[in-house]
Amino acid sequence: MIPMGQRYCSEHVTQHQKPNHAVSSARNREYNMYYRDQTANQFYHSKEWKKIRQFVAARDYYLDAVTGLPVSNDKIIVDHIVPRRVLSVDKWLDMDNLWCLSPTTHNTKTKIEQSLNQNQLKHCNKRWWIKVLSERTK
Repeated sequence: MIPMGQRYCSEHVTQHQKPNHAVSSARNREYNMYYRDQTANQFYHSKEWKKIRQFVAARDYYLDAVTGLPVSNDKIIVDHIVPRRVLSVDKWLDMDNLWCLSPTTHNTKTKIEQSLNQNQLKHCNKRWWIKVLSERTK
């Protein structure tokens, strides 16, 4: 039984609590300091990236480009279709190469990217990614 005024029973309430932002912030700081390359870290903290990121999220109505489902502002990932690491610096802010993904779709895409070489990644366009990711998320 669920008590009046609550959404979950006492047994399952912990499964539906929002994650502690202090923990996720600490995890992000650790990732940025020890795992992400410093060029990428500087880029993703630049004013230009933050401005473009916000624009692309609004342009795409905060919808996952593959599933079409809405994603909250704090969860949405503005992703490079062709990964930033294989692009020349002048293409890093190209809005035609940016789209919005949910964390789940982004994680799936990242796993696939890790199995491809740089030459293959340079030729993976939006239509191909949508086809492949749609098949994987069914």
